[in-house]
Amino acid sequence: MLIGESNEEVNYIQEKPKGIGNSITLPYDYGSIDELEVVLVELVQKVAYRLRKENMYASVVNVHLKNNEFKTVSHQKKLMYKTDTTNDILEVAKELLKELYTGDLIRLIGVRVDGLVEKEELQLSIFDQKEDSKNRKLDETLDKLKEKFGYEVVTRATELKDGHKEN
Repeated sequence: MLIGESNEEVNYIQEKPKGIGNSITLPYDYGSIDELEVVLVELVQKVAYRLRKENMYASVVNVHLKNNEFKTVSHQKKLMYKTDTTNDILEVAKELLKELYTGDLIRLIGVRVDGLVEKEELQLSIFDQKEDSKNRKLDETLDKLKEKFGYEVVTRATELKDGHKEN
């Protein structure tokens, strides 16, 4: 047997993530907040979907931008409550984007959620947990459709321009 070789079984323990994020290098330099918001919606949907798949809630939302000169800026915001709903995360992400965007040509945009806790660990209280059953039911329904028919089967109207999804 060589040094470094072993016949022992490898034990792999998958740990829960500390944060979940997604970013995209844009196909061209985006020069308007409207264009960026369309991309932001898609990124938040993916992040929130993955958050729910991990059975976790987030308490921090982060948005980062890289301009066409490769200067990176980011802002984050701690939420007043922990959430896994797309709309809650999107609302904060849009607010952060508006704070960050200065009119530069943007080359990359990203969203990340942190401060994750497992749903089972979360102690619900009227002060810590915002209950939004309508948004939660919508997210559950969309998640089921995506699992059954593929992630791209359903899209939000805000991603559409002139009736077609932008790419």
